[in-house]
Amino acid sequence: MDDALSVVVLAAGKGTRMRSRLPKVLHPLAGLPLLEHVLRAAQRLSPAQIVVVVGHGGEEVRAFLARWDVTAVDQGEPRGTGHAVLAAREAIRGRTVLVLPGDVPLVPAEALQALLRYHREERAAVTVLTTEPADPSSYGRLVRGEDGRPLRIVEAGDASPEELALREVNSGIWALENVPELWGALAGLSPDNAKGEYYLTDLVARFAQAKRAAALRWPSPDDLRGVNDRADLAAVGALLRERILRSWMREGVTVVDPAAVYPSPDATVGEDTVLFPGTHLLGKTSIGRGCQIGPGAYLVDAEVGDGARVGYSVLEGAVVEEGAQVGPYAHLRPGARIGRRARVGNFVEVKAATLGEGVRAGHLAYIGDAEVGAGANIGAGAITCNFQPGKKEKFRTEIGRGAFIGTNVSLVAPIRIGEGAVVGAGSVITHDVPPYALALERAPEVIKPGWAKEKMDHGE
Repeated sequence: MDDALSVVVLAAGKGTRMRSRLPKVLHPLAGLPLLEHVLRAAQRLSPAQIVVVVGHGGEEVRAFLARWDVTAVDQGEPRGTGHAVLAAREAIRGRTVLVLPGDVPLVPAEALQALLRYHREERAAVTVLTTEPADPSSYGRLVRGEDGRPLRIVEAGDASPEELALREVNSGIWALENVPELWGALAGLSPDNAKGEYYLTDLVARFAQAKRAAALRWPSPDDLRGVNDRADLAAVGALLRERILRSWMREGVTVVDPAAVYPSPDATVGEDTVLFPGTHLLGKTSIGRGCQIGPGAYLVDAEVGDGARVGYSVLEGAVVEEGAQVGPYAHLRPGARIGRRARVGNFVEVKAATLGEGVRAGHLAYIGDAEVGAGANIGAGAITCNFQPGKKEKFRTEIGRGAFIGTNVSLVAPIRIGEGAVVGAGSVITHDVPPYALALERAPEVIKPGWAKEKMDHGE
């Protein structure tokens, strides 16, 4: 742990250009809020503390932060980055303060470590991380002197044509020394600018004369790209997906169309697996070796074993074991476990149920709150009736090894179907069925010859 380091994350902005009721820092990127990406980068530095400055949408942001070991402070009405850092003063304990915007999700820990090293080597009061993007239009420009040292940062809205021609820009990431001079300078900032805000960037000019201001240029602009609107969110998302997929492909994964596969930073994929277009691997999804995933597969916190196949299906918190096949158009809900070489086919839904090795549920079935033994067959339209009106709990169904459940069978739980038993098509079964028994429940068939023609002749 770096006991001398405090990280301050600025998450109070309104994000007006997002045009959203959701706070900007909570908008998802690869399945995780923007703010989570920033907090993870901060955690990799092992700081003594992380302080998050909240404001607009503070209740929602605080609710998100409840599972993080951070201190949240309220900025009140956002009045600029300088005002936000000043709002965190009483919570800060470290000698060095690293300031991170809550909307720069791709910043690598290596960039932050380089900034801190340079800041300490220069013995600076303030050090800003800069970069040179292809289009610096809306960013504040760093003005350097003839000796290369920073003189000031000018916001784009306040810059002259000559200053706008400069390409080195402020990333919004800072290293500051927690000393009285810093807080005095922050308290003395002026809102005399185009936005009427207290700019953290004004600190450069305040400390430049004493040569206590420094700036480190980071070579990769994409690492420091911020999110201001939904177009930025999509562009940053594409960058993150490209990085994840490139790393997977280097490890032996085939991605048929990288522009059409959507991974989470927490997902893992084994070698020789093929990812087809329309595949989403979100949350902590884990895919084994030699699998085929997609087209059109949506997996969240799912686990898929070696050699399994999943296509045109939705898996949420489900486990698919080695060699199993899922889809097309299956839905595996939380608690579903599909055994080795089992088959779950068209329009089959499984919830809180375990299907043993080699189970076949080919199409049009619902299996909920159930245990299905190895080699059993679930016919089309078969369902486990796990809920009874007026009862709070769900009831379980047990189906033995090798049992055969016919088409359009309803098994009313709690119920047990024995090993090797056969339940005839169309039956509604309400009592346990012994092993190797045949269970039928059908009303007598009634046929009335000529009935339809007679009705038509009488105009009925």
